[in-house]
Amino acid sequence: MLGAIFALISCAGTARTDTGTPSPDSGDQVSGGRAPGTGGAGRGGADALAAAGGAAGETESSGGASGSPGNGGETVTDAGPGATDGGAPARDGAVAEPDGAASASYACSLILGIATTSEWFGGFEKVVDGARWELKFQDSAHIEKWADPANAVWSLPLTSPCARNADAPDRIVFMGTNYDYDTVDLFLPKYVAVLDNIRSKYPTVKRVDVMTYTRAPANKECVGANRSNDSYIKPAQDEAIDMFAAMNPGLVFAAPRWEVMSCSDFGLCPHLTGPANAVISKTIGTYFSTH
Repeated sequence: MLGAIFALISCAGTARTDTGTPSPDSGDQVSGGRAPGTGGAGRGGADALAAAGGAAGETESSGGASGSPGNGGETVTDAGPGATDGGAPARDGAVAEPDGAASASYACSLILGIATTSEWFGGFEKVVDGARWELKFQDSAHIEKWADPANAVWSLPLTSPCARNADAPDRIVFMGTNYDYDTVDLFLPKYVAVLDNIRSKYPTVKRVDVMTYTRAPANKECVGANRSNDSYIKPAQDEAIDMFAAMNPGLVFAAPRWEVMSCSDFGLCPHLTGPANAVISKTIGTYFSTH
């Protein structure tokens, strides 16, 4: 029944540009990550850092699984402006690593995410070494849940456990979201709390990568789409992630900001269509194969 509803309700719309002119749809493709720092709203600086130990109220947004990923997918475009040869955006102060060096050094990498994460994970495992990757996810497992050490999300069962060290991963990839937060002061303390929980629950972790769900073209809202507010990432979240990585050099890394090429690549925002999931799974898999 749920799948039938998603088939009838589309997130597809036109992307709002800064000038208010819709940008045309260009087919089911997914682009690589854009360099951080291209957007910028929300509060930062000393106020946000001082608030890092605080907490905000938990919010929920209904989610749901979209159709299963397709078997195909079109050619993935390049990584976008500011990208390094490995496909990751260049970041000031980031620790450079040779291609493949980081990926091969981890026995087990655990992804923590929401329902959309599970929708590309199957294709992702076909690109990376699947024996070294596992997943914990839950519909609407938003960032404030992972920020709570007692929340049940930490006890979720593993999907596709690693062949070795499944309960003691040495890398975490965190896909955090909240559709209502719109300032750094809301996002940053949650990221700090999540890291505290990771260190406590997985003391073996050597690296934490922070990503968002796949966003609308140029990160502009798909106007007229169903749940269009869920089609893009708030600039404050990107800013908070960059600040969070800067606070934890050598441990926390901001992942590329992956986006779709067309609003029609969404099903029910932020869920992607099957063909778009097939493409983004390859894009994300290629990145983490070398990082």
